[in-house]
Amino acid sequence: MELNLLPILNFEGRKMPIDVTLEMKNYPGDVFRFLSPVKLQGQVMNVGGCLELSAQGTAKISLTCDRCAENFEREIVFSVEERLKKEDPMVHEEDPEFVIFKGNGIELDELVYGSLFMSLPAKMLCKEDCKGLCPTCGKNLNLESCSCDTQTTDPRFDILDQLL
Repeated sequence: MELNLLPILNFEGRKMPIDVTLEMKNYPGDVFRFLSPVKLQGQVMNVGGCLELSAQGTAKISLTCDRCAENFEREIVFSVEERLKKEDPMVHEEDPEFVIFKGNGIELDELVYGSLFMSLPAKMLCKEDCKGLCPTCGKNLNLESCSCDTQTTDPRFDILDQLL
């Protein structure tokens, strides 16, 4: 979805509220899937020379647990904080401090996706005390227990077991 910035683009100090619902696309191979539209609320302000976007988003997503490989749902609250600058055809260098946009608007989907992705934890768990999978038989230890011997020994010390 493109956010039209024309009402504040050339007016320093002017603010524009943001209250949108975004239908996000799911792509194969993504770490998560969107289960419902993303809600985004905040504002864009012209601070002279650039625009500052500050917003809060909520998204219901489906993830895969890193321990037990089960899918689970989670509602994520995230923030989008970006400094925006209109493309200047006379300047050809890129500034990593700004998100450069062409025309009179900016595509919100990419900003929202990036901010949501960065707000995810490094290890995604279905629950804090997830037991994961048995390394021997592969059973989900959250659902059932197994009788596998999970004690690992160093094969270099197997000769010592023969002495006992």
